[in-house]
Amino acid sequence: MKRFFKELKDDFEVIRQGLKLVKIYLGKNYFSLNLIVKILRAVSPYITIYCTGMIITALTEKRDFEHILIYVLIATITTFIIDIIIRTVNRKALIMLNSCWEKHSALLSRKALELDYAKAESSSVQELRGKIEENANNGNGLTWVAECVAEMVACVFSVFVALTMISGIVFSKSAKPLTGFMAFVDSPMFAVTLILFSVIVIAVSVRYHGLSEKKQFNIFNRAVKFNPVLEYYNQKYLNENESGKDVRIFNVKGLINEEINEKIYNPISRMRKDVFKVWATIGQISNISANLLGGIVYIFVGLKALAGAFGAGKVVEYYGALTKLITACTDIAGNMGYLRANNVQLKQEIEYLNLVSDMKNGTRTIEGIEPEKAVFEFRNVSFSYPETESIILKNFNMKIEAGEHLAVVGMNGSGKSTMIKLLCRLYDPTEGKITLNGIDIREFDYAEYLKLFAIVFQDFKLLAFPVGENVACSEEYDEARVWHCLEMAGIKDRVEEFPKKLKQSIYKLYEKDGIDLSGGEEQKIAIARALYKNAPFVILDEPTAALDPIAESEIYSRFNEIAGNKTTVYISHRLSSCRFCNRILVFDNGTVIQEGTHEELLENEKGKYSELWNAQAQYYAEKA
Repeated sequence: MKRFFKELKDDFEVIRQGLKLVKIYLGKNYFSLNLIVKILRAVSPYITIYCTGMIITALTEKRDFEHILIYVLIATITTFIIDIIIRTVNRKALIMLNSCWEKHSALLSRKALELDYAKAESSSVQELRGKIEENANNGNGLTWVAECVAEMVACVFSVFVALTMISGIVFSKSAKPLTGFMAFVDSPMFAVTLILFSVIVIAVSVRYHGLSEKKQFNIFNRAVKFNPVLEYYNQKYLNENESGKDVRIFNVKGLINEEINEKIYNPISRMRKDVFKVWATIGQISNISANLLGGIVYIFVGLKALAGAFGAGKVVEYYGALTKLITACTDIAGNMGYLRANNVQLKQEIEYLNLVSDMKNGTRTIEGIEPEKAVFEFRNVSFSYPETESIILKNFNMKIEAGEHLAVVGMNGSGKSTMIKLLCRLYDPTEGKITLNGIDIREFDYAEYLKLFAIVFQDFKLLAFPVGENVACSEEYDEARVWHCLEMAGIKDRVEEFPKKLKQSIYKLYEKDGIDLSGGEEQKIAIARALYKNAPFVILDEPTAALDPIAESEIYSRFNEIAGNKTTVYISHRLSSCRFCNRILVFDNGTVIQEGTHEELLENEKGKYSELWNAQAQYYAEKA
């Protein structure tokens, strides 16, 4: 019992926090509007029940037409006004609800940006966010909190109104003397007996109705995990623009259909059967209890009326109120079952929004750092990505001198890009430290530290905004400077062909006349963006991977001009890029195995660099 109350207390705390989040996602007034709608819907039937009973009473007592008309008008006008209010308020609430998905997604994204990159990209956080988004797509989580809590409050209100209406049953007595069984029917003891029996039956109905709804909710919620798979096949692989050619050429429709049937539709079908079993067993206990109570109530009201305690009009009124009371009680249990089951998803949401960054943010500024004298050094750095055991860098040592043009080469997985991520503090070393002029980079203010770098990552992203805004990363920019950076990146002529020049939107996501660029053109704009930042430290991670040989040659031919006196790190698989650099580092299995200029490294014919160079040279010779 103690454990039960503790779980109940924890559930109520989660629900309380969920209602706070409802205000953020759905707006401050959404819950209040939803509550008004549900209370009015709960109260409206009682007005009809009461007026119907009064009309029947008036008819049986043969009152005048005006008396009957009053109750008809009360019922008609009141329900009409309530219906208008419900429709008006509900429409406003629905408008707020329709915008909540965008707000929800935006809030999750903002939270991800608040976290340090390492934490935001960790598999556990990514998995947690994926679950939250899937639950939101299925209507679980916060929307269930708002709906169920409002429904429960309305049901409690309904119970109060019903009890008020039926309270007269206990005190109603026949005006004529009665004997035997009918005397017992007319006594308060009969009413007390019915109340005790009703409480027992309602408790049974409530218990099993809540359990049934909770079990069904949990079964349906298991289907959430299939949504990503369906999305992959329907929106990714079976999308005409994505994989239409492959599907046709390799005739994989049959394979995909088998996969979907085996991994999705068949399990979902089994879940539906489980839901039916729950409904047909546990759910029916609640229905049988409710129907049994309804029959007993009807008999009780009928016997009281037969004993002369009240007229036919009160029979309608009392029976209607008692029926609504039973329904309200079972609905409270059902919604509580939903809420407690939904708390599993809601806890995930709260857990995600309560995440905090692990990365230390220093207080030093970069004002005293002179770019032409800035020296970076890796000192015995070892690193493994979070939640993995694989060591990417081990006892890694390297120095980057101020103003030098450094090339980093090596096989895939050798640690090149990881080194850059550590340098930019997207991750912190597992062991060792990285220094800037002898100062641990963790001591610098993170935002200040990032001002030192302009980077073109291998997996860079452009925005579906105008070209000028993409290059400057701002709505306000220096047009002459943007054009100069585009020229340096080798794409000025192409942009000049655009109808709107710098104001031409990239992609057709927001603008119908947007321009779709090739991979090479996108990469050049990304390079122009790095140049526009004018940071003292430039990093190019595979900057020519999507360029054709001619465009690549153009970039290399003006490499020294592009880099100027800035410190530059150039990561590439194409060793021809290394010829323009002062120093070349050869990575292998997380360590530097060779170092020198292009000519110096080629002198060692047995070295890794020479091996890679000859392999590429042989390929081009064969092509020629």
